[in-house]
Amino acid sequence: TTQGHAGRAPPKFGAAAMSGGRAKMKKVNWGQPITDYRIVIPRDYYFAGETVQGTLELKTHGPISCRGVRVKLEGVGMCHWHYYEGSGDNRRRVDVHGEKKYNGCQKTAWGSTYNTGRIDNAGDDAVWGHPTTPDEGHVDMPLQTARGSKVVLRVMDYDWGTKDDELGECLLDVDELLSMNSADVTAPLWRHAGKGVFSSGAYGPAEGNALRGVKPRSVVVLSCEPSESEGGFGFQQGARRVVFKIKSAHNLRDADGMMGDVFRGYNDVYCQLYEVSGENLVPGLPLPGPPDANVVRLPPTRASIPFSFKLPRNLPSSMEPLDVFAAPVDRASVRYCIYSHIDIAWRMDPSCRRIISVINGPSSTIPKLLAPLKSVPQEKEVHPVKCESLCFCCSKDCVGRLCGENTSVSLGKVFLDCHMDRQGYAPGETMFLSGIARNETDRPVTVYVSLVRTFVYTAKEGFTHKTRTARGEIPLASFEVPAHSTWQLEDGQLICPAIASDYFGGYGYDEEFARQNAQYGARYSERQVDPVKWSTKLRVLMDVPDTPFNLKQFMDVLITGLPGNPIVWEEYQQKRKGAAQMPALPGAQEMTPRRSGDDIGVSVLGTAECPTWTPGAEDEQVRGDTLCIARTDEIVAADPQEDIKCDPAELTYSPAVAVYKPDAPRKCRSPYKPDNPEVDCTMNPPGSMMICPYTGMPFVVPPPPSPQAQVISTVAAPSMSMV
Repeated sequence: TTQGHAGRAPPKFGAAAMSGGRAKMKKVNWGQPITDYRIVIPRDYYFAGETVQGTLELKTHGPISCRGVRVKLEGVGMCHWHYYEGSGDNRRRVDVHGEKKYNGCQKTAWGSTYNTGRIDNAGDDAVWGHPTTPDEGHVDMPLQTARGSKVVLRVMDYDWGTKDDELGECLLDVDELLSMNSADVTAPLWRHAGKGVFSSGAYGPAEGNALRGVKPRSVVVLSCEPSESEGGFGFQQGARRVVFKIKSAHNLRDADGMMGDVFRGYNDVYCQLYEVSGENLVPGLPLPGPPDANVVRLPPTRASIPFSFKLPRNLPSSMEPLDVFAAPVDRASVRYCIYSHIDIAWRMDPSCRRIISVINGPSSTIPKLLAPLKSVPQEKEVHPVKCESLCFCCSKDCVGRLCGENTSVSLGKVFLDCHMDRQGYAPGETMFLSGIARNETDRPVTVYVSLVRTFVYTAKEGFTHKTRTARGEIPLASFEVPAHSTWQLEDGQLICPAIASDYFGGYGYDEEFARQNAQYGARYSERQVDPVKWSTKLRVLMDVPDTPFNLKQFMDVLITGLPGNPIVWEEYQQKRKGAAQMPALPGAQEMTPRRSGDDIGVSVLGTAECPTWTPGAEDEQVRGDTLCIARTDEIVAADPQEDIKCDPAELTYSPAVAVYKPDAPRKCRSPYKPDNPEVDCTMNPPGSMMICPYTGMPFVVPPPPSPQAQVISTVAAPSMSMV
């Protein structure tokens, strides 16, 4: 499965794997005249960097007094566990919890004002468009007029528990902005002098805090363009939608400070926009305020309200650790959703939620991941178990752990040396393993190849952090090396299993994202500790029976989310073939994954045979190759606090993983020439007729041969099994 847990059903592929559509609501109306309220998106999986587009379907049969309809993209990583301390009457349970928000961009679908995202601790200068929230400054706004529209933009300082402070405002002529073809415009801000009850009522230019005796003018930088969305509330003939892109606001006054500059505050800045109409709408004159949010009524309607969110490139993939990987914790996940609620003052907000899967990870052929992986050769002399006459724990259970080895007797040596062709692999790609395993003992030994995945959970207790670690194994292959023989493998083929891309915090190998983030500076949420991190190693284990040790070699691989670019991959293969190889013994053994017919299998833990997949509606064409979507079992993702009006059984989703299916040519041999040359029969399935390009004669395409191990330089052919 995606998380690599044993004993569970394998992933599903193709169109049949869709998880059953949207989350349905119970027949409950929250005490409001709501008939239908749901989120509709074209699919439930997205790649980091994509834009999630959908509609909010809302049907009401009466007016609702509310402040607006909000929609939010939420991404949260969390872990939770508990332990007990003390004894007797003093025994108590201690719960520790770790949480980090990877995205929390909220937008207004309908309301008296349309707001940007809020930038906490922005200070004097606020800059929207941070790489972690790329569209936080975008406002998709419906207008009730087809031409001559006027919009007021206010820069605000958010204050919890009190009325927000106005930092400045300006009047925007929408037609004039649209005529500038999305060019940035710098608009000066105006405001009433003073603050709160100390306001003098005088209206004039907004200015920042004095710098060297001079107060700089407050400004906002923005652009405007037509919206690609359609629909919304109250649309009449000629109405339109536009997108305001707020870039930055500069030289803002300190709205939270006291006693001048003695106690400085930090503005939490956002912008609100609302349409106005009437006469005397001139820059420099007082502008009408927004409608009172407490008296705004959502009219009876049946509307499809469009929304869109740009996913940041640094998001970790959706993760639901299961079984052995989740053993140390009560619960843990990295989960994303689209969440919407109707904001009603002093009432429970009607809400709906849609879970989505996010797939992330760099391409497997970026330069840093193409370096070959090598391990330190290991050699060990094998000694028999030294068992005392009165020891009852020997044989299978002891194997020398308690009694030790009899070093005076040597059974021979064992040697292991392996390496991989590169570091990065995407699910479904071929992993090339090369190595030598030498067995000089008089007993056969077994070599196991597997992926070892490590999860690190971090939670906060008081002012300290606690961690727990879980490790699990995903078997890939095993083979036997007979006594007094040497086994060699050159470019043995393994298939990378369908597991989520690695995430170990930070920006990984995305250097461009790291560069952009450095320009903006880290946000507060980025400085929080990741509650769930996971990494992968490839392990080659030589198991010497009835001895107290094994030879182990670990290589740090990176499971990526996307396959490599075919052009880069071809150049890499040509370069690798021309490079110096490890000293080779005569011949080599081919280790090929099991296949079913002509379909390429995906190695999945817990199944004896690799499943095959049929291209369906979910498959994406990526540069001529097929990218398929594999899924795990459904996960119940209902939030017991937020989703009390939803049926938990219907708020489920199946985490998705992109699996690469290479569009490689298939070869077969012509029967008409003495040397039976290979011909390309990719477009001719087994059993069909094709024309031999050498003789022009037709022949029946034979079925592909069964993969067989070829063994050289060993006394007997080692048996090999693929998991």
